[in-house]
Amino acid sequence: MLGSLKGSLFLRIAAIAIATLAVTMLAAALLTAQLIRVEQRQDLDSVLRREVSALALGLPDQLSAAAGSDGTADAAQVDRAVQQYLALHPGSQQHLTVITLGSRTISTQDGPPELVELNRSGALPAGVDGRLLTVSSKAGPLRVLRTPVVSRGAQVAVVSVYGPLAPGLDQARQAFVRIGLASAVGLVLGGVVLLLALRKALRPVHELADAARSVDLRDLSSRVPEPGGNDEVAAMAAEFNRMLDRIHADEQKRTELLAAISHELRTPLAVARGHLELLETLGPEEGKTAADTAAVARRELDRLGRIVDDLTALNAGADSAEVEIGPVFAPDVIDALRDRVAGLAYADVEIRDAPPIIVLGDEDRLTQALLALVVNARTHTPQGTPTSVQVESVKDHVEFRVLDAGPGLDPEVAQRAFDPFVTTKSLGTTRTSGLGLSVVKALTEAQGGTIILHTGASGTSVTVMLPQALDSHP
Repeated sequence: MLGSLKGSLFLRIAAIAIATLAVTMLAAALLTAQLIRVEQRQDLDSVLRREVSALALGLPDQLSAAAGSDGTADAAQVDRAVQQYLALHPGSQQHLTVITLGSRTISTQDGPPELVELNRSGALPAGVDGRLLTVSSKAGPLRVLRTPVVSRGAQVAVVSVYGPLAPGLDQARQAFVRIGLASAVGLVLGGVVLLLALRKALRPVHELADAARSVDLRDLSSRVPEPGGNDEVAAMAAEFNRMLDRIHADEQKRTELLAAISHELRTPLAVARGHLELLETLGPEEGKTAADTAAVARRELDRLGRIVDDLTALNAGADSAEVEIGPVFAPDVIDALRDRVAGLAYADVEIRDAPPIIVLGDEDRLTQALLALVVNARTHTPQGTPTSVQVESVKDHVEFRVLDAGPGLDPEVAQRAFDPFVTTKSLGTTRTSGLGLSVVKALTEAQGGTIILHTGASGTSVTVMLPQALDSHP
């Protein structure tokens, strides 16, 4: 598992980080080379524009000075004037100037060697008047700016200034290579540092995986170490431990529940089995009839059936799909409760009339819950203890309250009264399953209600609160 973690998460994060670093360095190298190339071209364009502007202004004056008294100059005079001007404005390593005089061309002696060679061979490409262009040549791409020269209102020459782009491209290429080599070295060193840092950063994750793998469902007391800080790993470790706490608590409840169910079901089964075995060997001298023994067995089987019914109700009550919520007339619930309590032959149980109000709930489930509260009150109080059922409308809800005048519950028992299998009578013939209040709680909450218990020396009251319908009259 750890090897799989290292081989997936560790390598995946490392690969993504290194790839991101490599792409960033490559982009930086390309951007630097592009900036160098653009800057070189802008510098060359400035040189070309400056030379053309100088020629356009100075050459006409030079030609005018070369003209005779009649104001005209022959070809020889023009050539000499142009050459004198170019002698004062020679070329450079960045540009070559070519002046076209009719069919003749005169160029600066100095200039980039490759452009001088192209000019001698007549292979320089032509430009376009007034436009700065990039043209192709045998010496590579060139920048060319061409403009006509006007003297005394007439065009006397055409000036073309050329500059090679190859040096700038070479410089950009060299910068890219150098930056690329430096980036490669930096990538190797940075990758090593990244791997070491990543391994250290993921160590808590590996420890968390080891601890999670070592957790035994039979012993949920172990916890994973929580690293210091407030990062994601610390949060994950804390959440994992909280999850183990919840699982541990649920497992304890499940164990207690299964033990209680086993105990509760085993007792009536054992009693019933024993009396059925006694029934097989029963004789007149035993002093008991078959009907007496069968009655004991039937009572225990009835008790077993009630436990199963309570467990079923507890499970169904927690599922809202088992409850049909709608308007319920409170007096109908009280009438149904009276009928069912009458069949139990309870004395000292007063069921008061309910006001004519409507609640939102399930009539059958509400009646079942109130009956369970009455049975619980009569079972856990001394014989003859008064018990009453009251209904009251309070603001936007209705309270169904079952009260008894008994001695009250022990505070420790009261805190766990709604938990399954909590009972004050676990011995003798009066023992109970302890499912009554937990069933009532489940049924009440399934109807969207709330249950509240108050207990003390003067007695105990359990209140079932359900929402009151907007129209409280039938």
